[in-house]
Amino acid sequence: MNRMFGFILIVMLIFSAGALWANGQDEGADQSAAAFYKDKTITIIEGFGAGSDFDRQARLIAPFLQEATGAKAINVENKPGAAGLIARNYFYKEKNDGLTIMLDHGPRLIQNQIFGTEGVEYNWKDFVWIGKLIEENILVVVDKNLSGNTPADLAGMSFNMGMSRPFYEPLVIEALGWKNVKLIPGYQNPNERTIAIARKEIQATIGNPFSFAGSLDVVKPIVLTFKHRDFPNVPTLRKTAPAAGQKWVDYIEGFTTIQFSFLAPPETPADRVAFLEACLKKVYNNPELGEKLDSQGWNKTNEFVGSKQLVAATAPIAGMSPDEIKELKYVIEQKYVRQK
Repeated sequence: MNRMFGFILIVMLIFSAGALWANGQDEGADQSAAAFYKDKTITIIEGFGAGSDFDRQARLIAPFLQEATGAKAINVENKPGAAGLIARNYFYKEKNDGLTIMLDHGPRLIQNQIFGTEGVEYNWKDFVWIGKLIEENILVVVDKNLSGNTPADLAGMSFNMGMSRPFYEPLVIEALGWKNVKLIPGYQNPNERTIAIARKEIQATIGNPFSFAGSLDVVKPIVLTFKHRDFPNVPTLRKTAPAAGQKWVDYIEGFTTIQFSFLAPPETPADRVAFLEACLKKVYNNPELGEKLDSQGWNKTNEFVGSKQLVAATAPIAGMSPDEIKELKYVIEQKYVRQK
């Protein structure tokens, strides 16, 4: 019995020593990364230009991230053009020391490459996902005078949906089985589309839930991607889509999860990525951030979204076959799109 007790004690001591060593290694790596960022300048690149959501979000987050990282300064660098493509090509070749990161439209990042968009000079799978703070949630609204009140009511109806350029709209239509909807491009923002609904030019559109909070005398909410505090009675796509549409819901949820994500260039040192992720999590947990976002009409994600969750969200897209990519491209770019 004494021998057995002694053996168990030795094993426990070995495991405890190993755990302490491992923790010491992690702490050492964290301290090393923290020391590296101390008094350095970090650059956040965004590819949509001054005044865009990405520019405004980057500038709102920058002071919080500077405090969390101990950086001397954080600069926001605008590289607009080609819906973010110019910035992505530049960022792909940027020095991977962890001092340059990007706030990007994750879905466009992937779509441009897998659809063979001309001018793409990067492989999206090489980028390093860091984390995400701000929620992307799609709310579908229709003309308040339209007779249907649920996604099922609208399944057999013919109507026009306005948009700027096709992406989420055709995926929503496909998920819900709305076969008689025409997508009309050229309406650049939700406010313009709401006015077009009031004028009877179109009958439906999508946007961030905040975009329609002041327009419920013109439109009525039908369905959204995730539950939202301001629209507690509006059903989600996952609950309302028929079985045949569930794979399209998968795509939508994956794409919305990686929207507004921070990335690092390929082969950025893992300890620096982990440090930046931890700092973003600190920023997420800062109550002042929530107040700032609320004042601008944005919401924090329900919980902090880290690197592993972002990688998991892209897994269905990363595993798509050529035929599946061809089908996705057809649905997004051709199937429902009509001109004004």
